[in-house]
Amino acid sequence: MARYKLTFEYDGTDFSGWQIQPDDRTVEQVVENTLSQLFNTHIDIVGQGRTDAGVHAREQTAHADLPDSLPPEKVLRAMEGMLPEDVSLLSLEKAGNDFHARFDASSRQYLYRIIRRNSPLNRHYTWYVYNKLDIEILHACAMEIIGTHDFVNFCIPPGPEKMSTMCDINESQWQETDKELHYIITGNRFLRHMVRRLAGTMIQVASGKQSFEGFQKLLKGEASDLKTFTAPSKGLTLKKVFYQPLSS
Repeated sequence: MARYKLTFEYDGTDFSGWQIQPDDRTVEQVVENTLSQLFNTHIDIVGQGRTDAGVHAREQTAHADLPDSLPPEKVLRAMEGMLPEDVSLLSLEKAGNDFHARFDASSRQYLYRIIRRNSPLNRHYTWYVYNKLDIEILHACAMEIIGTHDFVNFCIPPGPEKMSTMCDINESQWQETDKELHYIITGNRFLRHMVRRLAGTMIQVASGKQSFEGFQKLLKGEASDLKTFTAPSKGLTLKKVFYQPLSS
């Protein structure tokens, strides 16, 4: 057996997220079942983190201990034919036995796409926002997010394990195209629904439904009667996970 770093792309539309769930179709379940079928033995994979139902990934990473019976290039070719059309194994790299997809990740980058006109071809990958938006306010909100914050107001509260809600954000910016707005955020870690609530609440502020000062207050992580707004999952894509160079 040897440990490998695996990188996947998937369309999250018909998945109930990454993590295995009883009676629901998930990416982790589909990949584990396919690898187990290929090697004729049960294979466990460990993802770098979860994505919610409907969220997509350009480069989701995981690690797995695989038998040496097939070289990586044959595994890639076999998985291309065995996986369903909405998920693909992009790469398979041998890693050290202590490599961990989650704990060794230095940062993650997400992309949220908003479209400014109704587009049936993009309906599974963008959030259609028809309200008039103050773009300068959007940029100002994004700048406020850079740095270390307690994002307790922008996530589903952690369970009894009392996980920290502090995150370090080193990139937060809106980019404009002819028909779309893209929000890009990079940080050391992300909480459940965090990116969607940040994007959704910024849109609320930019459309005049909430104040900039209220957004700043929410970012302070203090108890507040102000509400965040969760953007639809379909507009969110895990873009990339960053690591130090692998040592095999």
